[in-house]
Amino acid sequence: MQIQEQQTLYSQFERRLRAAGGESHYAGSLEEAARLIAEHPALTEKLIMLPPGFAQREPWGSLLPLLEARGITLEEAEGPREIADAPAGLSDAHLAIAETGSVLVAENNLAARAVTMLTIAHFVLVQARELYPMLESAGERLRQLSTPGSGQQHHMTLVTGPSRTADIERTLTIGVQGPRVFCVLFVESN
Repeated sequence: MQIQEQQTLYSQFERRLRAAGGESHYAGSLEEAARLIAEHPALTEKLIMLPPGFAQREPWGSLLPLLEARGITLEEAEGPREIADAPAGLSDAHLAIAETGSVLVAENNLAARAVTMLTIAHFVLVQARELYPMLESAGERLRQLSTPGSGQQHHMTLVTGPSRTADIERTLTIGVQGPRVFCVLFVESN
C-alpha cells in the first residue's frame, strides 16, 4: 500500500472513530505505543488488565516490558469477575476498517473477551498494515480468521467507539455497559 493511501485511510478511520466517541493514534514503534498508553489521561491508576496469554502474542508481547518500565502494573485476567470495572484493559485487533472506524476483536477465551468489554478504558493495538478501506476489502482476512483449524476465531466483534446507551427520552450515556474510553493504536510492524 502506498504511504499516501495509508495516511488517507488512517485519517478516514480517525474521523469515523472520533465521531463515535473514540480516539486513535499512530505509533511508529512499540516504544511509541508504550509511551502513548502510559501517558494517556485515562490511565490514572497505572493498572492494565491483559487477556490470558497476551505476553505470547506477536508482536504485542514485546510491548509489555516497555509498559512496565514506565510504571504500569500489568495483570493477566483470569475471569470476568476481576475484570469488571477494572481501570483499563489492553487487547489487540486483527484488522481495522477505515470506512466505519471499527476494529475487529476476535477472542475465543471468555476472560480475553471480558477485557474488551468490561474495563473502564480499553486500549486496542492493531498493526498498521491491517487497515482496510471497507469491510468488503477485508474479505480474505475474514475468511482466514473463520476457517476451521487452530487459528479459527469463534467470537468476532466489530467495535466502533466506547459503549453507548440511550434511554427512551434519548438521553445518551457513555460507558454504562462497557468501556467509557476506547483508544485504538495503530503500530508499524517492527
